[in-house]
Amino acid sequence: MRGVVYLGESEVEVRDFDRPEPGPGQVVIEMKVAGLCGSDLHKYHSSREWAKERKGMISGHEPAGVVAEVGTDVANLSEGDRVCVYHTVGCNHCAVCLSGTPVFCPEQGAFGRTRDGSHADFMVTDARYCMPLPDGVSFAVGTQLACTAGTAFSAVNKVSKRHGDPLVVFGLGPVGLTTLLMGEAMGYRTLGVDINPFRIDLAARIGGGVVINAEENDPVNTVRDLTGGQGAAGVVECSGSGIARTQAAAVAGLHGTVVYVGAGAASLEIDFMDILRKELTLRGNSVYSMGAYFDAVAFLQTHPVPLDEIVTHRFSIEQAKEAFAIFDRGETGKVVFDWDDEQGS
Repeated sequence: MRGVVYLGESEVEVRDFDRPEPGPGQVVIEMKVAGLCGSDLHKYHSSREWAKERKGMISGHEPAGVVAEVGTDVANLSEGDRVCVYHTVGCNHCAVCLSGTPVFCPEQGAFGRTRDGSHADFMVTDARYCMPLPDGVSFAVGTQLACTAGTAFSAVNKVSKRHGDPLVVFGLGPVGLTTLLMGEAMGYRTLGVDINPFRIDLAARIGGGVVINAEENDPVNTVRDLTGGQGAAGVVECSGSGIARTQAAAVAGLHGTVVYVGAGAASLEIDFMDILRKELTLRGNSVYSMGAYFDAVAFLQTHPVPLDEIVTHRFSIEQAKEAFAIFDRGETGKVVFDWDDEQGS
């Protein structure tokens, strides 16, 4: 089978591997769609030394496909089942693992980071991490539910739901744009902020809210003007930019909630008076629980959220070099490997 390997210094390579075999409690997934995530770019830009230490580990942590082979002691899955695979793994017996949040496990790992991932024709996983993907949900949406859409769904749910209130999203990459669309579907009046012309245009085309170009307009003043000076009930910061993190607190209104999602800058600088005088709630957000996956799927089946339209580029696995290079330039929405579209587009 084919799989993608990081070489370091913004290079990847497609290599041949033996098809994995399932052990007890495991299944092999035939990949249908596998996404590229912003966190993949951190690995993509890592050093040659870091890449060498991975010893040929396959990249990718957003798997969606069908069960191709079932190991022993698996009772909940059969060959041909459509699944999304939760992207982090844990010890499986501590309190956070048993609560469905292995992302917080002290022994936490992840596909594509601590074990072979989804950028391959086949992937092996413990059956417990396979989440059923209904027939009405595309594999392209399934790959987003493995990570980016789950992160967005969780982030918006951390904001108090008040229909019609303003929700501001900083950073309109795949996570931020999904957050914007989730917010619209939940009844918020959305305002998106970015500086990338491609992403601004994409958000304006498929979203229903206001999109602010922060290169041309000060987002703090613009949000104040658009909200009658009240500010936003909720703010979700997805860019990781130090400036945007500061502005996120500034645009929040009285008793507002600011949710920080984007990795990037190591520090957080906020005018303390924004927090004190407006009694803000600041929260972090790291993906979502396995249980919340079912909530997200149910939400998507009852609300029009155009996640398929976020996918702007599809590549075959053989086109991995091109896929990573294009995604790295930022002139994309969601980028995926699509095994039903082997010619790429």
